[in-house]
Amino acid sequence: EFRKSVIGRQYIKKLWDDGIPRQNVLYINFFLKPIADIREEKNFISIVEWWTEQLVDREQPSLLVLDEVQELENWDENVASIFEDASMPCRVIITGSNSKMLSDDFSAKLGGRYTTLQVFPFSFAEFCQFTETGYATNNVEKYLLAGGMPEVLKVRDEEQRMQLISDIINSTVKHDIVSRYNPSNPGLLYALIDFCRTSFSQELSIKSISNAVLSSIKLPRGNQAGTQTTSSLVRTYIDYMQDVYFLYLPPTYSHRAKEILKRSVDKVYLGDLCLSDYKAQTQKGRLLENMVYIELLRNNFKVQRYLGYRNKNLEIDFYVEKSSKSALIQVCWQLGDSNENNALWEREFGNLYYTNKDVPKFVVSLDDKIDSPYRDVEHLNIMRFLE
Repeated sequence: EFRKSVIGRQYIKKLWDDGIPRQNVLYINFFLKPIADIREEKNFISIVEWWTEQLVDREQPSLLVLDEVQELENWDENVASIFEDASMPCRVIITGSNSKMLSDDFSAKLGGRYTTLQVFPFSFAEFCQFTETGYATNNVEKYLLAGGMPEVLKVRDEEQRMQLISDIINSTVKHDIVSRYNPSNPGLLYALIDFCRTSFSQELSIKSISNAVLSSIKLPRGNQAGTQTTSSLVRTYIDYMQDVYFLYLPPTYSHRAKEILKRSVDKVYLGDLCLSDYKAQTQKGRLLENMVYIELLRNNFKVQRYLGYRNKNLEIDFYVEKSSKSALIQVCWQLGDSNENNALWEREFGNLYYTNKDVPKFVVSLDDKIDSPYRDVEHLNIMRFLE
């Protein structure tokens, strides 16, 4: 069960507990094969009309829940029609797996009569509660390796867990992308998905991604034009993967726009840590950085990568903004002793210090409290960051 579906059902239960008649709630999950016919527009309209005319007690509130609504034929037109129909007595909840569901045209049709809720996987606090794990720094690594999908966390057997993750990727990523966008090169798409599962939280260029993916599927690179075409496809497929929340690709902030175009370097972050194809040699800091990124999104921050300058590029993991507040954040697994890891300390603290951005600056790690060697740069243990 995915969290957005669970939240919809929890709301239904609340209504029933509050005394709303059960027949005043219609829940349709368009992913369910036994009722696949309801995905056809005419069948959907007939069901809704029958429900409102024959079952709904109009003296009581009513609710229509359309789960995975993108599977419904002409779903946007049908939902907009329900909103416009004054005879429809119900509130509507729709869930979907596409970040572009609320297009400008569809939003205009609804006329501001809606609110949106992006549902994330479990946070660390929710993970600890769900798994009955102590909420402490020494359990963060468990969360990084397990992820935050409840259905995956329920599975104890490692082989079954990996199979479930594979099924999730196949059904919610490959299925959604292939069925919606009909990509011209599915093999490239699947290879790109596998590549992103191992290459998250590290700097990449579209060209380097294209070369690595082409190498993995053993296709000829071809001439210059062919490589450019592949790079264009990679960019398009990354956009598709963002649409279904498999990954995120934050923009880069810089005072020098031309420098961003010249460097053309990005980072991808996975929608959930369980999607990572974690290898023993993988730097754990990359997992922690991915966790911090998702946590910032969960708390409604606008998140960008930051590029500053001081005789050389000063690359900062995150520049975050919310309302009138902003901050710069570096993420590191562990800093250790400053004498033994002087270069590491200089990179994490020094890069922040030498940026000319006059905002709060933080280094986040699993270390206990560390005294920063630079003024105006503060160290935060991951637990303090999560507060």
